[in-house]
Amino acid sequence: MAKTDQTVSPQIIWAIVGTGILAFTGILTETSMNVTFPDLMKQFDISLSVVQWLTTAYLLMVSLVMTTSAFLKAKFNPRQIFIIAIVAFLIGDIVAIMSHSFALLLVGRVIQGIGTGVITPLVFNIILENVPMAHIGKYMGFGTMILSLAPAFGPIFGGVVAYYLGWREIFLLVLPVAFVSLVISIKTVPTEHIKNDAFRFDYVSFAMLAIAFTSFLWALSQLEHGHVSGMLFGLLIVAALAFAGFLYRAKHATRQFLNLGIFKVPALRFAMLGYVAYMFTNLMVNFAVPTFVQLSLGATTMIAGFALMPGSLAGALLNPIYGRAYDVYGPKMPLLAGNAAFVVIMMVWSMMTMNGTVISMTIFYLLMTLGRNLAFGTSMTAGLAQLSLPERADGNAIFNTAQQFAGAIGTTVASLLMKVNPDSAASVATQTARGAQHVFWFMLALGVLNFVWFNRFLKHNAPYSE
Repeated sequence: MAKTDQTVSPQIIWAIVGTGILAFTGILTETSMNVTFPDLMKQFDISLSVVQWLTTAYLLMVSLVMTTSAFLKAKFNPRQIFIIAIVAFLIGDIVAIMSHSFALLLVGRVIQGIGTGVITPLVFNIILENVPMAHIGKYMGFGTMILSLAPAFGPIFGGVVAYYLGWREIFLLVLPVAFVSLVISIKTVPTEHIKNDAFRFDYVSFAMLAIAFTSFLWALSQLEHGHVSGMLFGLLIVAALAFAGFLYRAKHATRQFLNLGIFKVPALRFAMLGYVAYMFTNLMVNFAVPTFVQLSLGATTMIAGFALMPGSLAGALLNPIYGRAYDVYGPKMPLLAGNAAFVVIMMVWSMMTMNGTVISMTIFYLLMTLGRNLAFGTSMTAGLAQLSLPERADGNAIFNTAQQFAGAIGTTVASLLMKVNPDSAASVATQTARGAQHVFWFMLALGVLNFVWFNRFLKHNAPYSE
């Protein structure tokens, strides 16, 4: 469909739905597993800091694979990219189903992360390339809604399935959902493609970024020991050197990887900072709430899942409306109003954590999500609007990469803040509650900081005119 056309064809709408379902399924398995962590800790006799790697490693792989989206876009048409994604997802899912050790389960999750990392940028690339700017907010909101439904259903899906059947059945039951995605997408995802044979993927840059990301997350995990070690410093040095090498090569290498030149646009930088902060808080709270509800309040995995469902569902369903608000009012109102609501709720939530109940956790999560999602989706849409159409593919890849890596960091930080000391006089329930409170205070601080980023964005806001 031509970008000058002001309509969106049914084929494109179904392509967004079909690819969105597979991305939905990838996120569903991730959020489903979060509520099973206490059970997995018992089954495999591992600590919270170890089991959280099921999420951290998954998001790490997703973030790394997303950096290849520009390369995949240059070499393959969208339908071929979809096939790559669904094959990787299914292989990882089957490995997870058949795993009888934590290590093999982790391998399956990492392979699944490849599929999710391939499919998620494709959803938004289809929108960016086929939807006119007059409707971009609406359809970006629509795509975000599909993906956001996963956190709504993931915890309750994982909680109910794990409670009645077991965690392994989570992976078994998502297979039909992936099949639905295949049926819809195999005919609707566009095959039109301008192949760029001159594109040469920079494997060295990719390796440097992988080393940097992995070393940094590994360094953070060392803090679980309660002291600063030589290992931690060594990993941080490796991460810093690898990332410095990545930046140098990205600037000077003849082979292509990610177009970091888009960061010359000030508004994009500040929009991304806000976007990353929100993803950081999203994974922190999705880790903290189910753990708190189970370990501090004694609830089952099923109840823990229900605690997240109303907020996630409401936030997801409102995303198209939030996107339309951007189309009508521009970015200022959604960014500032959404962040203000988020900050107020986090302030109250932080102060009431120690007296929290399942009902209060559910209500606070609902209210927090409504504010956060209003600003979250707008920050990405408004940031990408600063770029020309050819640059948006790189922008989309960088936004999604930063999003997933921020989520991985958020999960790791939350697990550290909620670390339980078995030698402490305080009970596990009390320690977990205090840890959750620290997580919420941390989120509040990020929300306050976002006012700085968003005001700077609005100062430099200059959408690209097609």
